[in-house]
Amino acid sequence: MSAALTLPTLRSARLVMTPLSLAHSAGMFDLWSREAVCRYSGPACDYERQPIALPARTPADSDKIIDFFVRSAADGTRFRWALQTQADHAFVGIAGFNQLGPCSEYAYHLHPQVWGQGLMSEASLLAMEWLRGRPDCTQVEAFIEPANLASVKLATRLGLQPTGEVSDGAARYTAPLADVPRLST
Repeated sequence: MSAALTLPTLRSARLVMTPLSLAHSAGMFDLWSREAVCRYSGPACDYERQPIALPARTPADSDKIIDFFVRSAADGTRFRWALQTQADHAFVGIAGFNQLGPCSEYAYHLHPQVWGQGLMSEASLLAMEWLRGRPDCTQVEAFIEPANLASVKLATRLGLQPTGEVSDGAARYTAPLADVPRLST
């Protein structure tokens, strides 16, 4: 087991990224109860590895996802930030890492009401800046369903390239962390 992760709050011009917690319960249910959000997600399970039905049917379902990431961060293995707008602190999604190490796996979900506004690009660049502070990490990867064209475009903007490898129907994209663009300030 790794040391517990202490996650900072990250800020950009339009976003505040805070460690995901039960304070985000209502936003998480709104996010995970949507078929459009779950369409390209892999299966979800709770911390005890019990399956969670998606789309979420009750707030208790999405709270299990929160619990999974809170407990995983305490274990030092994986985590999510809650994405909120700077202007009104509206919950718009989550982003974080499924695995941290020499090659860290990035993952995210965004509320459909803000698709196409560049918010996930902004959040992703903030997350990559944080990742650069981990000296053991030299590469980043993401697993993307080929039909998820918006995520394929985001991966390309981040400098990730397809490897030809597929896992559970998702294509692996990867890049040296040094090649990922930096957030313009």
